[in-house]
Formats: sequence, C-alpha cells, structure tokens
Amino acid sequence: MRWLDLFRFPPERRKAIWGWVMYDWANSAFATTVMVAVLPVYYHAIAAPVLGDTRTTAYWGYTASTALLIVALLTPVLGAIADQKGRKKHFLTAFALLGMFGTALLYFVYTGDWLKASIFYIIGNVGFAAANVFYDALLPHIAREDEVDIVSTLGYAMGYLGGGILLAIN
Repeated sequence: MRWLDLFRFPPERRKAIWGWVMYDWANSAFATTVMVAVLPVYYHAIAAPVLGDTRTTAYWGYTASTALLIVALLTPVLGAIADQKGRKKHFLTAFALLGMFGTALLYFVYTGDWLKASIFYIIGNVGFAAANVFYDALLPHIAREDEVDIVSTLGYAMGYLGGGILLAIN
C-alpha cells in the first residue's frame, strides 16, 4: 500500500483515518512545546526561581516522574476496561480533555508558583499520555492489517509536522 492510497478510501473510512492522523498533528504540539521546549524553561525561570538551580532541576524531575508513574499505574487498568467495554473513544476524549484542562491551567502560574506548576503539569501530562494509549488502541479499528503501517507512519509524520510548526511559531 502506498500513502496516496489513503485518498482512495470510501469517504467514511477516509474520515476515520484522517481524524486519527490529525489527532497526532494536534497532540504532538503538547509534546514538543509544553513537555520539551517551553515548560521546563518556564518552570526554571518563572515558577521555581525561589528554589535555586539544583532544587528547581530536581523538582522538575520529580514532577515529570510523578506524571509518568501515575500513567504507568493507571493506563493498564483503564486499557483493560476500555477493551472490555469497547469505550476507547470515550477514554480518549476524557483524557484529551483532562490534558487540555491541565495545560490551560498553566496560564495561572506566576513567579514562585512551582507547586501549582507541578500539579497542573502532572494533570496535563497524565491526560496527554493516557489519551495516547487509547489513541494507539484505536488504530486497528480504523485501519486494516495491511494498512496499519502506512496509517501509523502518516500519523507519526503529521505529528512531527504539527509539533514542529507550533514550536517554530513559539
């Protein structure tokens, strides 16, 4: 299968596939901008300067680790529930909204608000990472076995493109 074949699907399949691909376009903006480029610098310079360099770096590490630990403990259970109940889209939507909410709350972080920044980042990152679990789980439902590689590759590429564009704008 070639990537141009993605344009030859019936409209209903095309809509599902491009919806899946464009989700990666959108969610990769969180990974490139919030997780990698902007928030670590903002945390160090604005949210936690009162802690000093060493403590700020350590607290950022604890913050990121806490978010990932929560995701590691939560998603296998939620994944099993979603598989059994057939509610992958519901979980994807709920966790994507949680990620958006946590990220939006970062607007309210000011100088010295390192704890607030940590909590809001954890909420956003848990939402982002958990939503990705359910996003990935949807792929076999929208693409046939012989299409999975090309659809996944296109999603991955669009994710990098979307994340890169937002990073360049920032």
